[in-house]
Amino acid sequence: MSIRTKARGFTTALLLILLLFYVQTVWSAGANNVEIIGLSDPLLANAQAHLTNIDLGCNAPRWQAETTLTQAHRAVRTALEAMGYYQPTIASTLERVGACWQIHLDVKPGTPIQITAISLILAGSGKQDKGLQALIADSGLHIGQVLNQGDYTALKQRLEGYTHEHGYFDARFTEHRILVDPATHSAQIRLSLNTGSRYVFGQTMLDIHSLNPSLVKGFLAYHPGEPYNANAVIESQSALVASGYFDSVRLQTQSRERAHGEVPMRLSTTPARRYQLLAGAGYSTDTGPALRLDFRNHRVNRAGHRYALNLQLARIQSQATARYEIPLANPRTDWLTLETGYQYQNTLAAQTRTWKFGATRTHLLADNWLRRISLEYLNENSTVAGTTLSGHFLIPGIGYSRTLADAPIYPQRGWSIDARLRGAARSVISTESFVQARLDIHAIAPLFGGRILTRAALGATAVDNVSSLPATLRFFAGGARSVRGYAYQSLGPTDAQGVIVGGRYLAVGSLEYDHHLTGQFYWATFYDVGNAFDTWPFTLRRGVGIGLRWHSPLGPIRLDLATPLNPLPGASRFVIQVSMGPEL
Repeated sequence: MSIRTKARGFTTALLLILLLFYVQTVWSAGANNVEIIGLSDPLLANAQAHLTNIDLGCNAPRWQAETTLTQAHRAVRTALEAMGYYQPTIASTLERVGACWQIHLDVKPGTPIQITAISLILAGSGKQDKGLQALIADSGLHIGQVLNQGDYTALKQRLEGYTHEHGYFDARFTEHRILVDPATHSAQIRLSLNTGSRYVFGQTMLDIHSLNPSLVKGFLAYHPGEPYNANAVIESQSALVASGYFDSVRLQTQSRERAHGEVPMRLSTTPARRYQLLAGAGYSTDTGPALRLDFRNHRVNRAGHRYALNLQLARIQSQATARYEIPLANPRTDWLTLETGYQYQNTLAAQTRTWKFGATRTHLLADNWLRRISLEYLNENSTVAGTTLSGHFLIPGIGYSRTLADAPIYPQRGWSIDARLRGAARSVISTESFVQARLDIHAIAPLFGGRILTRAALGATAVDNVSSLPATLRFFAGGARSVRGYAYQSLGPTDAQGVIVGGRYLAVGSLEYDHHLTGQFYWATFYDVGNAFDTWPFTLRRGVGIGLRWHSPLGPIRLDLATPLNPLPGASRFVIQVSMGPEL
């Protein structure tokens, strides 16, 4: 037999299989042919839900069809009882319509059962628990209400969930019933919950060998002897996962081993890879094409120290940094970071060479604000408008930041605030005295099926002569993350020759709207405004444009076509700008 003949035979067989599948599908499509008359939502929807598993094939014999008719009759009655209708009248008929069976149910729901008495009782140590009392107060059950068994079941589930999440592991319902009197169309609900005692956290058994137990326990949001709370367990697991020390984390409540008022915990982990080497390339109009190399040690020792070495080579901005991190008493909220690095930057405004050494203590406060207290030594040589400056500064600083969003990468709603204050004194290892403050605010909200994104940046410097400060301590505006339509750091005060020299103050704002286009792509339109300046009033530079957004797995990548509304002399009327990074 030839290959062509075999192929034809295979094709014919495949078509026959597909045809049989199609016929079977069409044949069974007539199943579940039940028509209900006399009901409207929500009664009709509940009846249809109870009929989901009723299956009557077109070729079923009559005895099977009559059995199915009985099942459908019973299912509709059960559905109505669940909604408080205990005395319905259901007229049912069975007939052949064409080649298939058809069941007709003509339903008169009758008079509904109303709740005439409710008894909800709490006993045990949880009797005074405000959370349980709130659930009872907002039970969803009311005198005079039509009985709905779903509301009753939902209340039981909420109570059971609360008791388990808050350590009432011996809780049980001593009474749970609905007393229905069809003759008077009334129902009484009786629900009694004995919570028993509330358990406290016992010891946490650790299955960990790569880190000191004291460090690992520092990530736990609970302590032995505290009342059990499932939210503390979830928070602890999240903190352990986010620490970067582990590939997997499993924190279990050993409720079956509870005894003497305590419930033990067990923590099992697998350590993350100690060393990591990352290499990549990227592009941004603010920095130009860039090559990046990162080397990280996630676990230097059992105390949890770690370090990272970073190298970035780019036409506009290149840098090499080393960072060493030390967890403090509470590693969930408290870290000390030692950092040193060198940066070279060559922009339209300035050319700078900067060395820095610093230490930062990062502390997460109780209200979820992140506080950073820092001390940095800065040594910089910069050339601004043909003038070369050399300076060194010992700069203490403090900052507060917080981000709140409904999603970590692509939020539909959220905001972030970052406020910083720093300064130096000429009498303390510094070339010049100054005080500088900066505030950055971002917000996102849904609008017309898309999102509205806003941002603002404000800065101010108190200094005798701003020209005595090196370029990195002055304010500039313009760029893909500032005022679009203008080149990176191309906006600010100028000297007598019109060369940008940077200023004391900064004020930048942006309003953007984006909407889904296709797949992971979104279109956007925006309006940016702002400038860096020395005196009031100042010139506001404005830019508008349209953009394309790719929601990549690593974060948003932005391509913008912007035009300056009051362009600089000799500048292009249209500017293409590329950027990436978080939106908040």
